[in-house]
Amino acid sequence: MKNRLIISLLFALGLSFTAWEDKKGEFLSEYSTVLYFKNSGEVPLTLYKTGEDTEYQQVVNKAGSDLGSIAEVGIEVWSDEALTAYNTQSGTRYVKLPANCYQILDDRLNFDAKDQYKMVNIVFRTDLIYDLSADVDYVLPISLAGSKDSINAEKNSMLLIPSVMIPSIYFDQTGFVSNIFTDEGEEQARFTLPVTMPMVNKWTFDCTVEVDPSLLDEYNTGNETDHALLPENAYTLSGDGIVPFTPEYSLKDMEINVDRTKLVYGNYVLPLRLTGCTQQGFVIDAEKNTCLYGISYVPDKSKLKDVALTVNMLSSNAVEPSEGSLANLLDGDVETYFHSAWSVAVEGYHYVEVALPAESSALSFTYTTRSSNGNAAPAEIIIEGSMDGVSFSKIGTLDSGLPTGGKETYESQVMVGKPFKIVRFTVTKNATGANYFVWSEFSMKVF
Repeated sequence: MKNRLIISLLFALGLSFTAWEDKKGEFLSEYSTVLYFKNSGEVPLTLYKTGEDTEYQQVVNKAGSDLGSIAEVGIEVWSDEALTAYNTQSGTRYVKLPANCYQILDDRLNFDAKDQYKMVNIVFRTDLIYDLSADVDYVLPISLAGSKDSINAEKNSMLLIPSVMIPSIYFDQTGFVSNIFTDEGEEQARFTLPVTMPMVNKWTFDCTVEVDPSLLDEYNTGNETDHALLPENAYTLSGDGIVPFTPEYSLKDMEINVDRTKLVYGNYVLPLRLTGCTQQGFVIDAEKNTCLYGISYVPDKSKLKDVALTVNMLSSNAVEPSEGSLANLLDGDVETYFHSAWSVAVEGYHYVEVALPAESSALSFTYTTRSSNGNAAPAEIIIEGSMDGVSFSKIGTLDSGLPTGGKETYESQVMVGKPFKIVRFTVTKNATGANYFVWSEFSMKVF
């Protein structure tokens, strides 16, 4: 209804076009030839300030019962009165884009018998648009007009709303990125970190990536981890950190080649910062310019040995007094379970600890959720190791891929940390957001 009222106002103000009512395209086949914009109405456009004009294309379709017909139609910019009427009806404050900020290259489209669509080519002068006041909502309102054939009255107009951005370069992966490197297979491993941009690339330029150890210091402090800096002699960066871009390639991989013969088992991080771009006018995205590229060097799973767990090796700060003992984790019966405290208050998060018979540096573990349902299944688990049961070091955090249904089993990847004899599994929340959790079975392997 709103669109029809606006179009009626445009008629009254003298905006010339041939209108027809198509009931939102329902009866297209009843007309011999129908012309319309593929996209109509308000169309936001993101353009980039590159020192060059930007060409934009919009499709005009030809439809109807006679697809082999010859047709033509004009492209007209709305009058000031028509845009004022639209603003009044829609509650907007649009201002027509100044004429020097754009050029419509094809203001008349001619359809041959074989043409099912034609492109309207519009050049936006992005540098000029960028310099316009940011407090004004500029639009380029255009309509189909001047055709002997029918024009869809609900798809005959569009308001192009340009927004000009400074082009940026950034890492495709940011924050902490986890990778696992086992001691089986090739001694050299190749990892990739994509550097990208948000548009089609037309230029040749280079980006610079540097190692920034301060990023790792900040991460370890903020996350209570103690990841080690990847040793300088254990890796190389392709191009020594120079990432070359060429036209048509908007994403380029920086290669990180790691030599495991220079490593001992542990969690390493290569803290990377995107520091430069040689293309004039481009900027480095300050929110996506760093990556903590994690490399966990672990023994192959086949090298881990089963732990012969007994109930006296298990303990918890949150045993529920009314049901679900720790012994149920080891009885081989998924119908029984350990339930952490729900009827009594416990300070802090609930955990289960395992006291190992010997010092280890790597582990994997398996658990099964409660048989009846997964309501109390863990949604996040923090794994920590300790030699004395007092001072703990974080081994890892699991917060994705955990089972949420009943009688489902989870098997972790191999995890490494500082040498440990005690392992603590802390559940920070369960699948419903509560602080207790339930396991029916549990097992471990260590190296």
